[in-house]
Amino acid sequence: MKSKANLTKEDLVVVLGCVVFLLANLGAVGSSGRRRAKEAVCLCNLKQWGVIWKSYTDDHDGYFAERGRGEGDTMFEWQVAAEPYYKNRRLLLCPEAVKPFIYGGEPPFSSWTDQTGEYNSSYCVNLWVANGDEENDHFNDRCWRTPYTKRAAYGPLLLDGNWKDAQSYFEDDPPEYENYWWEPGTNEMKRVCVNRHNGAVNGVFLDLSARKIGLKELWIIDWHKLWQEDFKDDYGDVPMDTRLIDWPLWLQGQRDFP
Repeated sequence: MKSKANLTKEDLVVVLGCVVFLLANLGAVGSSGRRRAKEAVCLCNLKQWGVIWKSYTDDHDGYFAERGRGEGDTMFEWQVAAEPYYKNRRLLLCPEAVKPFIYGGEPPFSSWTDQTGEYNSSYCVNLWVANGDEENDHFNDRCWRTPYTKRAAYGPLLLDGNWKDAQSYFEDDPPEYENYWWEPGTNEMKRVCVNRHNGAVNGVFLDLSARKIGLKELWIIDWHKLWQEDFKDDYGDVPMDTRLIDWPLWLQGQRDFP
């Protein structure tokens, strides 16, 4: 495996863009200005994660790691799989969510630690980007597998979250309350529907673009290749619209997305 220790031109463009973005936000004063500055750092982190995963796929015939369930070079353990491509573990943390939940961090501004206790992060990988691995056509047919797809701008790769991974479905229920912490089992959209950035999470997409994603918008971005088809199976041939969903009280006032 190749190591990406040296900065490429693409890396420098990302870093310089982050510096400009951060300086622009540091001009603001007060707590709101500090929040915007932290949000800018978070987006810069995610832009760099886009470059990191592009480097990974370029070294692996254009594909992400397999989903897997154990330790090692899998999307299930993305923080381990990508480690040859990053040195600074601060990239694993949104500045708004540094303190781990198990050590008193309060959701949505808390990070997670893995089972080994070695890694601490506040980002969540979309498991649907994986290069398959389960003997399940339902899963494999939906995997993005590679960032080299015409719909790369619509597929999320890494987002703010309160656990390391999520295999989300359109029919997943939103969290019942704002300071919800993830629980094992289904409804994994709850792991990323965290109000960390004023009604939004930050995320990087398969085309390396990073931006804010509205909390309700999480239900209409294409987590997997057949997301829109699955929506039509449930709702018929109508446009995707978050107003179709029964939202809990804390989310009702958030922006809707047609």
